[in-house]
This record gives sequence, structure tokens and C-alpha cells, in this order.
Amino acid sequence: MNSHFRQAEGRSGCRGASAGFTLIELLVVIAVIATLISLLLPALGQARKSARTLVCLSNVRQIEVAHALYADTYKGAFVDAGLAHGGPPSLASINGSWINTLKPFYGGTVNVRSPVDRSEFWAYSQRGSDPGYTLDDFTGLLAAGRNVPLTQLARWTSYGLNEWLTTTTSPGLEPREPFNNLSKIDSPSTTVHFLQMTQTQTATAKYAKSDHVHSAEWGDGPPDSAPAIAATQADLAAHGGKPASWNGLSNYGYLDGHAATQRFREVYTDYERNRFLPRVAR
Repeated sequence: MNSHFRQAEGRSGCRGASAGFTLIELLVVIAVIATLISLLLPALGQARKSARTLVCLSNVRQIEVAHALYADTYKGAFVDAGLAHGGPPSLASINGSWINTLKPFYGGTVNVRSPVDRSEFWAYSQRGSDPGYTLDDFTGLLAAGRNVPLTQLARWTSYGLNEWLTTTTSPGLEPREPFNNLSKIDSPSTTVHFLQMTQTQTATAKYAKSDHVHSAEWGDGPPDSAPAIAATQADLAAHGGKPASWNGLSNYGYLDGHAATQRFREVYTDYERNRFLPRVAR
């Protein structure tokens, strides 16, 4: 009987020992899990990046849809720019900015901040580091007769207009200017309308707080300097690629209402070959 008990006890002990993991087995499992995580994390990161790009692209499309309704209402006329990048804005110029004039055509709130916009120039209340006022606060102060300096203005939007398609900021270099009406555009599907504004600024380039760019200036420098000049005004690599380079990836909205994620080299070569000047946009 004692022998039988010892045999049963031995069998029971073996079962208990086999139910656990040895240290080596545990290390192998941990190594496998770590390997899987290392493989999955880049994929998850890329998925999140792609999702942010799509949300931003949707923002641009919504703005273009609102603009199509605006143009249809006003016989083909385009919205205008109004947020200065050098001098103090007036109440009239702020009210004339596309951010305000498109509001009745949004059909709801259109997000004017890109999910990839991490600019420090957003106001504190908008998760930024700028002590300046938001759009609504700034407009309210001007309406109340307060003379608020431009230095007290925070970032208003991630997106801006191509100045060739405006009335107030058009550079005055082309015989058919201003290109401010659909009837003046030969190829709406290849003419850039909205793009992403730079997130940074310098003492001489304050486009981070503006609502338009000046692409007419991008070809003024030495050969291959266009990306560096353009990057002081627009966020050329908002969605990938090297900053201030030809391969920077960003979102662009077109006059026919569509939007696309494109390399800078796809939308700009030089003054006579680009998708900003309507006369040559192809």
C-alpha cells in the first residue's frame, strides 16, 4: 500500500512540474512577444500617420466643397485672403478672410486645424504656446474698437490660399489678373487653391499666422532654391519627406473641388511650370 501511494504521489508530482514553465521557456515566450511588438509597432505608427493624412485631406476637401457652394452663389467669384503676414490686420480684412466668408457654406464646423499641425503659434486655449488671441477673441476686440497689434495674434488656421486666386494679395504680374473668378481659369482641376501653411516663422517670414502664400516669389532665388523659399510659407513636408525639399509630401486642394497628397515637385518646378499660376497650371 505504501508503495502504491508513493507511485501515485510520484505521478502527481510529475504532473505538477510539467504544468509550469521553466526559466528558459519563459524567456523564449518573452522574446517572441518582444519580436512581435517590434514588428507591429512600425505598422501601427504608419497606420496612425496615414489616418492623420486622410483626416487632413478630408479637411481640405470640405473647404473646397464649401468654396464650390460659395462660387456657385456668387457667380463664380472666389473667396479672398485677409490675414496679413507683415502688417496689422483690420476688422474689414479679417471679416474678408476665407475663414469667415466660408462659414455660411460649411454646413457645420469645418476643421481649420490639421491633425498634423503641432505649431507652437496656436493660442494657449488651443493647446499651443502663443500668448496671442484666438480668431474669435481677436475679432471681438477689433469689433469693440480695440487696436490690437499683430504681435498679439495667435495662429488661426493650418490652411491657406494660393495668392494668385485672390483679389487683395494677387501679385500683379500677369495680364489676366486677378484670377479671382472661375471664368478666368483654364484648368480648375490642375490649379492649386488651398495648401498647408508653414508651422514655423521667422522675424522676416510670419506666414504661420497668415491665410495665404506668395508662390510668385518661390522661383526668385538660385536654381533648386524653390523648396527652401516655399517652406518659409507652406508646410511642404506635413505628411512625409524631407522638410524644405522637392520630395516633401503635403495636401493640396484644387479649384474643381478635389484634394490630393502630393510631392512638392509634382506641384512646382519654376515660375513657368507650376500648379499655382493659372496661366501655366497643367
